[in-house]
Amino acid sequence: MTWKEFYAQIKTGDLQSVYLFSGPEEYLKREALGALAKSLLPPGLEQLNETALEGASALEIIDAAETLPFMCERRMVVVRDWAPLLGGKSRSEEDEAARMLEWLKNPPASCVLVFLMRGEPDGRKKLTTALKKYGAEVRFDPLSDAELCRWANACLKPMGKTISQPAASHLAFTAGRDLTRLRGEIEKLADYIGERSEIAIEDIEEIVSPSLEFSVFEMLDFLFAGDLARAERSLNTLLMGGQTCVGVFAMVVRQLRMLAHLALAQRESGNTAAVEKALKLHPYAAKRAARQARTLDVETLLRLYRQCVDMDCAIKSGRLRDREALQFMMLKIVEMHGKGGTLRGR
Repeated sequence: MTWKEFYAQIKTGDLQSVYLFSGPEEYLKREALGALAKSLLPPGLEQLNETALEGASALEIIDAAETLPFMCERRMVVVRDWAPLLGGKSRSEEDEAARMLEWLKNPPASCVLVFLMRGEPDGRKKLTTALKKYGAEVRFDPLSDAELCRWANACLKPMGKTISQPAASHLAFTAGRDLTRLRGEIEKLADYIGERSEIAIEDIEEIVSPSLEFSVFEMLDFLFAGDLARAERSLNTLLMGGQTCVGVFAMVVRQLRMLAHLALAQRESGNTAAVEKALKLHPYAAKRAARQARTLDVETLLRLYRQCVDMDCAIKSGRLRDREALQFMMLKIVEMHGKGGTLRGR
C-alpha cells in the first residue's frame, strides 16, 4: 500500500498487526511512525506502550510484541533494519527468519509491529514475502511534483505562507527532493520573504543552496559554452562545500549519459518524453537537459561519455587521480567546443 493508504487506515482505526515500511523517503517514514504512535498511545503512557528495537533477536521481538498494553488497546513495537530482512545470508539469520515467519501467521491483536527499513528489504527472502502476505508493506516513494507542492504548502500553512506549483518544482530541482532538507529550506524561505505571503522562484534562486545535480548542470552549461573559468569556479564551490571529486565526476558521467539518451531521442523522433519518463527526470531537469542536448550532436556526446567511462576505470585502477580526471574532462569538453562542428549553433 502507499503511505496515503496507511494514513487512511490510521484514520479509520482499521490497522494491521504487522507492517513493513520500505522505500527511499525516510522523512515520510518518520512522520508516519509519529502519526501511528499518536493514534495508538494515550498521552503520558507512550513510554509504557512503545518499544524500539535494533539488533534484536526474533525472540526479543516476539516478547515485546506479546507484552500486553498498559491502559490502552494496543501497544507499538518498531524494529529498525532487522538483519534477516537485509541482503546477505547466514545460518543464524535463517533460523531467526524461520522463527519470525512462523509467528507472523498468528500475531496478537494487542500490538502493531513495524519493521522499519532504511531503503529496501531483500525481496528474494521468504520473510519479506511473508511480511507482505500476513501483514502489509507500506511504500514510501519520492513525492510527485503535485504531492510535493501540497506537502510544502502544508508545511507553510502554520507560518501563513504559500508556494506555487512552479516554485515548488524549482525548489525541488535546486535543493534536491530529500524532504528533510526541503523542510529546512522551506522554513528558511518563509523567514526570508518577511511580510510577503508567497514564496517566489526569485527567492529560491537567491538563498537556497543548490544540490549536487543542480550544480553539475550549471557547470556543464559553462563548459558547453566554452567558459572554463566559470566552470572551474563552480567546481571549486562544490569541493569547498564538502563534495568529493569522485562524487562530482560520477554525477558528470550520469549527466552525459542522460544527455546522450535525450540527443538520440531528439534525432530519431524529435520527442524526448518517453526517455524522460524512463529516466525518471524531474520536469526542470528534463527541460534543462533537453536544452543542453540540443547544443551537441549525438556523436560528440557519446564520445564524451565513453571518455569519461574510460577515465572512471583509470581512477579505480589508480592510473589517474580523481581531480586530474575532472580537470581533463573539463578541458576535453571545452576543446570540443573550440573545434567547430562538434557543437551545434545556438
